[in-house]
Amino acid sequence: MRNEQNNYTKIFDAIDLQEEYNEKKLLHKFRNEKFVRQFAVAKNYLYEMVLESLEAYHKNSTTEIRSMLNRIEILVDKGLHSQAKKLLRKAKDMAIEYEKLTYIPEINLMEQSIYRMQYSVGILKDNSGTLIEEIEQCAMKIKNLAEYESLKNRLYVQRIEMGVLRNEKEFKSYDWFLKSPLVKNEKQALSINARILFYELYASYYNYIDDSEKCYEYSLKLIKLIEAYPKVIETNVNFPTQFLYRHSIQCYNTGRYHESLEYISRMELLKPKSEAQKLNILLKAYNTKLNVYFRMGNLKKCLQLIPEIEKLLDKHRDSDKLLTEIIYWQITSLLMISEEYKQALKWLVKANIAQDSNIRQDLECIGRIMEIVLHYELGKFDIMEYRIKSTYRFLATKQKLYQLEKIILTSIRKLINVNSKEESVQFFKQLKKSLDPVVMDPLEQKFLMYFDIMSWLESKITKQSFQSVVIKNLPKVKVQPLK
Repeated sequence: MRNEQNNYTKIFDAIDLQEEYNEKKLLHKFRNEKFVRQFAVAKNYLYEMVLESLEAYHKNSTTEIRSMLNRIEILVDKGLHSQAKKLLRKAKDMAIEYEKLTYIPEINLMEQSIYRMQYSVGILKDNSGTLIEEIEQCAMKIKNLAEYESLKNRLYVQRIEMGVLRNEKEFKSYDWFLKSPLVKNEKQALSINARILFYELYASYYNYIDDSEKCYEYSLKLIKLIEAYPKVIETNVNFPTQFLYRHSIQCYNTGRYHESLEYISRMELLKPKSEAQKLNILLKAYNTKLNVYFRMGNLKKCLQLIPEIEKLLDKHRDSDKLLTEIIYWQITSLLMISEEYKQALKWLVKANIAQDSNIRQDLECIGRIMEIVLHYELGKFDIMEYRIKSTYRFLATKQKLYQLEKIILTSIRKLINVNSKEESVQFFKQLKKSLDPVVMDPLEQKFLMYFDIMSWLESKITKQSFQSVVIKNLPKVKVQPLK
């Protein structure tokens, strides 16, 4: 037996040393070992052993209740009904405390079964109604929770498919949400998990329609709710991570910069149980810090974070695709503002590669315009001319365009024929004049979140650095006190 364990340890260690799994190399390495003749069997057994170890490591209320139910079945099979009932009560108390609704019907059915096995007619008669009623209430709560999940899925799918809203019609496309009976008031949510979804849905809705203060309000209610019921969310570190992260976003969206960093610090104190969870926390923390430091005008601090982020992303290429893509865009924009144009182009290429997943299609048009500007700044006019033509053809097929994008692309084609600095200044003045009334529209201002072309044009006209103009134009948001 010890020999077999040593063999599995050898296989595990060999696989652990590989950056990418390569079975041919493993078979060659163990070509003189007996177990290599049944390598598929050995590999599958090792896989099961690893899962068992991970299950023990990730022990929580769910696994404990499941384990107790398994033990109860064993005790019942052996006729040890008294011990089984004691364990049933413990399992039920835990299921109620941690709101594991799906286990309560199973526990109640097992309890009734034991009464029948013991011929406890009186006890069964006295308790049957209560046990059945509890099962019915749980079924109702589970159905209620499923309905909230369905609403969450519908809202999420619409957001991903539509991206950032660009006109009044698209805003109205979310009107269906407020008509749902489930969101009329909090009393519609029949459990703690349903209440969590209730607040989460409202926070998401207000985020999607750009009502930052309302979004912050519901996000804060959500945070307070999960803090009041820590045992309900203890099973997965991803759960508190995502809510702390989302709330940090709403904090900086409403100018509460220090509060945003406070919630990120709380998120960083969470204890991940896997590399994937650790990476998830790190990426979310970097995303928030880049936004907060930038909005506070501390571009130097943002740039100091870039090498750390690059090292992290290069090491973990299979990280959260959407979050990774957003970070690529953030860094591209920051490097452009710092006039590090070669580096910005490198990160823009990474962003375009990440965008192959088409998770954020609304960024593709903006990215193409950013690329044209970068080629202009680097003096690559031949490439710039080609990219203008291809981008113009690409955008001609698109229905969802910012007015800014249309004006920029129509005008920027003329930039190729500008031959002197004086002419270029006149060109930039004319383009800025065309865009000035358009950026008054709050919907059009979304474009500037990714590339502040107005500050770029101003820097070209006034011959100031792009960075100094951007910092000067940052919105002077009054920082709210901590709550």
